[in-house]
Amino acid sequence: MIVNVLKKRQVILALFLFSSLAVQATETCTAIGELEKARIKRVVDGDTIHLTDGRKVRLVGLDTPELDHKKGNHEPYAVAATDFLRSRLDQFVYLQRAKNDQDRYGRYLYYLFDKDRISLTSQLLSEGLGYRIAVPPNLAYQDCFEAAENAARNAHKGLWQQNLQWQPKAGFAISRVNITSITRNRGGWWLETDQDLVINLPPNATDYWPAQTVFYLEGKSIEVRGWQHQRKSRYSDFKSWVLSVRHPNDLLEIKAFLTH
Repeated sequence: MIVNVLKKRQVILALFLFSSLAVQATETCTAIGELEKARIKRVVDGDTIHLTDGRKVRLVGLDTPELDHKKGNHEPYAVAATDFLRSRLDQFVYLQRAKNDQDRYGRYLYYLFDKDRISLTSQLLSEGLGYRIAVPPNLAYQDCFEAAENAARNAHKGLWQQNLQWQPKAGFAISRVNITSITRNRGGWWLETDQDLVINLPPNATDYWPAQTVFYLEGKSIEVRGWQHQRKSRYSDFKSWVLSVRHPNDLLEIKAFLTH
């Protein structure tokens, strides 16, 4: 009888370890394909590093809170994200080039992996130290990044302890708003909200949104993420702030979320 009890305990332990590994596997992303090994000069912040060969590298797939290098007025969790990234890196890092491999600031857009070839983006997301973002054509590992973020979200870790009320500020934003009306012109789709904000689906991204899908959003509560900027237009009829979205992963109906 004692032997049977021990066997049952071993089976339970094995199942627990298997399920734990299965959950971990969905929350972190292992590299697929060829990697380049590069030497690190310094970690700038949670999503940017400099290499010794002069390349400035921006991690693909997430945005972390901003450090204020001049005055020290850091955004919440900016220091934590930077420290976490630094703790996962030694002298070297593994790189994988994105399809679109440079941004407008001249930074190289790479997927970064630690010595065990585990995605650093997924690790930051699973700790709640950044928000996932989808910018075509750099969409590799999106499913894995989403799983990592959802794990942090469900556990209310890091950034997911904050509310998602819309704020009028430039830069990356994630907010919950209501769509009040929808129009389309040469500038793409324009989704008016109940805040001083209009959401733009630009022309080069409209293939992702059939008209029926977009019009369905009218009157709906949605969660949206992306970079927003203040309009320069003086017309009082226009919303003051514009947030651009390039992929459906970043504009979702709120009823899809079960937590937070």
